[in-house]
Amino acid sequence: MKKDWEIYRDTCILGGYMPECAKLRQTENGEVATVFRDTTTRVEEACITKQREMLIGGRRFCITSVFPAEPCATPTDKLIACIDAELEKEAHSA
Repeated sequence: MKKDWEIYRDTCILGGYMPECAKLRQTENGEVATVFRDTTTRVEEACITKQREMLIGGRRFCITSVFPAEPCATPTDKLIACIDAELEKEAHSA
């Protein structure tokens, strides 16, 4: 596994995305959460916020992702709905 300075040298990105370094943690309600070493997570009543900083081309970016605390659908459900909508749109235009 590369060291942080090697990733920065090779990509010019500080805090490179490395899925192989993710840790899986079980939450209080039994779900599994993915945790990266360079990401801070804040859990509130209405949402879960994940934040990280990246240095790209000498510019600093703060990346924030916000997820509902109680999702109405899984990512797979949303992807299937999107695919179904595209297929339906294609069927109407044919």
